[in-house]
Amino acid sequence: MKNRPMLFLIILFSAVTIAQELPPSESTALAQGKQTVAVYMAGEEPAGARGVHNIMGGELARIISESARYLAVDRTEAILEQLAREHIYQRSGAVDDEQIKALGQQLGVRYLCISNINAVGQRFYLDTRLVDVVTAEIIRSVTATSRLRNADEMSRTARNIALELIETDRMREQRERRKQMFLYTAIGGGGGLLYGLFENNSVKNHVNSGEYPDADRAVARRNAAYIVGGALLATGVSLYVYF
Repeated sequence: MKNRPMLFLIILFSAVTIAQELPPSESTALAQGKQTVAVYMAGEEPAGARGVHNIMGGELARIISESARYLAVDRTEAILEQLAREHIYQRSGAVDDEQIKALGQQLGVRYLCISNINAVGQRFYLDTRLVDVVTAEIIRSVTATSRLRNADEMSRTARNIALELIETDRMREQRERRKQMFLYTAIGGGGGLLYGLFENNSVKNHVNSGEYPDADRAVARRNAAYIVGGALLATGVSLYVYF
């Protein structure tokens, strides 16, 4: 019983020492209960998309770090230096299983986010993988195509890839449901607005024919169609953009 304060101090000192010895990213990740990820932009940067490695590497790290599960850092330069030092760097940027495990240990991370960009005609093909450095297993793979014409398009493409890379099965199901709801409400809203336009023509025809009671009924139907159609369309857009 008398030794409890001393035991507590020993445990506290050990914990502080271990935290100080960890790389900053890993120490922060442990504090936040997150898994660490090193982002690696593999291969050579395409000539037609200068700056894409820096922009996409930074955006991938930022979006991944905003998730509840991961804390990411852009370690492209550190990985390239390590690969070059060991004379295993390839122009393709390929890294085999053993290299992945070694890199993970050296960088103090649990996962590697490896992204490769290749020119295909007038567009670029992007292949991004989240790899477990312990087992070298590909946890998830995301592909996309883009023109990468400017910084905005590069950032947007990186955000879309990162979000798809880290989303859970439940999040993916929710995203698919939102797409379906957007599709249904957009179709319903568009149909309502088209019906409103049809009734608007009926209003003009009834007025020109002197059929004012029919014109009033057409006005009521037109207004209702505009209101319902507009509400459905606004709901669909809101679901797609904000949720």
